[in-house]
Amino acid sequence: MITTAQAEQLIHGCTLSLEQESISIHQAMNRVLSEDLIADTDLPPFNRVMMDGIAVSFRALESGIRSFTVQAMQRAGETPITLENENNCIEIMTGAVCSAGCDTVVPYEHIRIQDGIAHIEIIPNAIGKNIHQKGSDKQRGDVLVAKGSRIGPAEIGIAASIGKASLRIMRLPLVLICSTGDELVEIHETPLAHQIRRSNVYALQASLQTIGIYADSLHLPDELVQLNTALASAIKSYDVILLSGGVSKGKFDLLPKVLSELGIKTILHGIEQRPGKPMWFGRSESCVVFALPGNPVSTLACSARYVLPWFKRQLKLDVTDSWVCVNDKPATHATLNMFIPVQIEHSKEGITAHLLRHQGSGDFSALSGMTGFVEVKAGQSETSRLRYFPL
Repeated sequence: MITTAQAEQLIHGCTLSLEQESISIHQAMNRVLSEDLIADTDLPPFNRVMMDGIAVSFRALESGIRSFTVQAMQRAGETPITLENENNCIEIMTGAVCSAGCDTVVPYEHIRIQDGIAHIEIIPNAIGKNIHQKGSDKQRGDVLVAKGSRIGPAEIGIAASIGKASLRIMRLPLVLICSTGDELVEIHETPLAHQIRRSNVYALQASLQTIGIYADSLHLPDELVQLNTALASAIKSYDVILLSGGVSKGKFDLLPKVLSELGIKTILHGIEQRPGKPMWFGRSESCVVFALPGNPVSTLACSARYVLPWFKRQLKLDVTDSWVCVNDKPATHATLNMFIPVQIEHSKEGITAHLLRHQGSGDFSALSGMTGFVEVKAGQSETSRLRYFPL
């Protein structure tokens, strides 16, 4: 077996090569850009008025003029009006193009208008006041959002501002989640005394949905021919396969043998941790495979520790290490790293992880309210602050 740190390094060393595709801007939220977003005009594209007020010539102010005849009113979206002479001013609204012949805007708060005459009470101290100059933010041809950036609301707005109704983005991976085991029945079935409903698939699907991935699902019995046939087809159709169950030392844990026969190279099998020790990981040229132990707590622990961080790296999401303070003394082990389910609580004092006690890796009923796992290293004595893996 290898350590959790070694497993993490081996897993993150495997990357996906995903093609590009064009999608509507309406579908682009949280995706990754495969192109630069480039300004198609100067920004702002004109001398934009920043406050409601009057537009004047600063030279007139310098000459001592303090009262101006209101020549006209200009709204945002109108063709700019030309100032007829420097004794005049233009009433102007926020967002409008600065009137021709004007170079300074005095806000309404600093003037008094009476009988068509604007009297300035507070004099601007510099030319260009309250005007957002053309090209002062970006110039035509500048990169506004770089390739590889995550698309959020701001990036959507920028794309719309430059006329990009569709965007080139990185394709999401095609993912299959497959449970195995003759003891499992479908969610809508009533189990017999020796059966249980399958739940790991749904938990894994839900965890992937938190990062925008929607996975197909499948269930297979512990039978060599059916496993071989179904997985041979899946390897050709999917970028990533998540398997639950069938990777331990039992006589019907057939997945390592089947995957090897199908050309999936074993990268690791067995990690010094509890729960989740039998985890398997491998890949072919076109498909990455995670085979997780079937017990529910083991499945979720391996997903939080390895699967989700790996997917986040492929999607260029934030994978910064998180550390939390725990409210109690967690269980430790001399040779295995322990993964303890926790519930995170935010308070004025900071973030605290409350340990959730359970009866082993099959006790999924104790996980209600769980937000993730903390990792306690083998033989670790100081356990008040631990690395946290959200689920």
